[in-house]
Amino acid sequence: MEHARLTVTLQPGHGTLARLAATLNNHHVLDLTYTTAPANTATAVVSVAQSDALRAQHKLCRLVDVIEVTPTSASPDTAEMAGVPRTCHPAAGAPCL
Repeated sequence: MEHARLTVTLQPGHGTLARLAATLNNHHVLDLTYTTAPANTATAVVSVAQSDALRAQHKLCRLVDVIEVTPTSASPDTAEMAGVPRTCHPAAGAPCL
């Protein structure tokens, strides 16, 4: 199964991980890693089925705690992920490009 990796930068708070999990509930999530840092930021790396990548990215961009969503290729030999925008900065009000 082809899959995509989404790296999500978040502002951690009460319930952030629960909101992240609830947002991804309807998608085929293969892997989820959540780490926090002393600088009051968190990073989640989510592996989803390629067919769910675009929808999952858009849903993640709408979360209040999300600072940035960046897709990366899950396969080292794949340079581009077809149809998935490169980044999303919801905090800046910019659309996914």
